[in-house]
Amino acid sequence: MTERARAQAARLRTALDAHHPAWQTGELELVGSGLDAAVFRTESRAFGPVAIRVPWTRWISNDNDPSLDARELLVKEQLLANHMNRRGVPTPRAFALHTGADDLDFLVSAYVPDDGSDPDPAALGAMLRLIHDVPITAEIARALDAGDLARTLAARIVDRLGVVRRLSGAALPAMPADALRAIAAAAHYRPAVLHMDFRRVNLRIVAGEIRGVLDWSNALVGDPALELGRVAEAGERDLRFDTGYQLHGAPPAALDALYRLDTAVMLAVVFLSEAPDPAPAQRQVERVAALLAALGWR
Repeated sequence: MTERARAQAARLRTALDAHHPAWQTGELELVGSGLDAAVFRTESRAFGPVAIRVPWTRWISNDNDPSLDARELLVKEQLLANHMNRRGVPTPRAFALHTGADDLDFLVSAYVPDDGSDPDPAALGAMLRLIHDVPITAEIARALDAGDLARTLAARIVDRLGVVRRLSGAALPAMPADALRAIAAAAHYRPAVLHMDFRRVNLRIVAGEIRGVLDWSNALVGDPALELGRVAEAGERDLRFDTGYQLHGAPPAALDALYRLDTAVMLAVVFLSEAPDPAPAQRQVERVAALLAALGWR
């Protein structure tokens, strides 16, 4: 355990003992450590085996997201996890959310084991289709309402493209936000809840079977093709995946390129700034350039 994780575990232990003694939680074991949060496993007399997600800081700021409230993300995770769980998606039930006056917040959820095995790609596609078919309640619609999705996509692509240009030094064209928004606004689709980070690291798998879908902090309501483009750009999608999803047809070429560009610029920023790695960063910058060219901007 790193010094940072040990310090977070000590703060969590103090908060559990002071505010939730009835849970009777045991020793904390670090089972996950990401850019934004640590995850600890423990036993609880009240809930059984649990995973406790603890953001490193209340406010998250990076080159992809200049200002995010980690507390709001935990609220979103609790709401969506339980919504999906009630409708047949194997999402660990979220038992309790603690919000501290000292900004130490954490979410307590059922712990789901993972044996490191990989699922069949068709099962991945079927799982994503199951998520996209879950009805959107009024509560979920309110929680995930980010205004005009086309405008939101266009704005964040333009912002992140500027970051990629600045950090990489690449001579990438500056595509106007209005042009991007017009492409996105022309989409016709049945709105669905999109997970938007559907990849192996956010799945719990035992003997090839998907037992848990984790981390709903990026979720939004939108076009399923947006998430399918994201999964493809992340390298998680092939013909077997599409068969499992029961995919028929494809979005217009310009819309598909725009949706993929949204992921490509995000990944480029990750590899240029948040988790620097020169080789994948270069590949992502080249991918961004290729997608801009597909949209007519060179």
